[in-house]
Amino acid sequence: MAGEHVDLSSGGFPEGRDALQRRFLGVRFACCAVYARVYVNREGTAYTGNCPRCSRAVRFPIGEGGTDCRFFTVY
Repeated sequence: MAGEHVDLSSGGFPEGRDALQRRFLGVRFACCAVYARVYVNREGTAYTGNCPRCSRAVRFPIGEGGTDCRFFTVY
């Protein structure tokens, strides 16, 4: 029957090497004691994300003079 299946394999995701090299930061959200990855936004200007439990938003701007750390704790 038509419309019973959804094709989730087409569009919206990078293909090939880019899919494996998507830039992220590791963030420990102290508010809920959980870890999550925070990915670069579409504009490439910041890493943005939310706590997976309470939805607290975080934003790490990308720019000159930054840090090369890849893991952070948000209080």
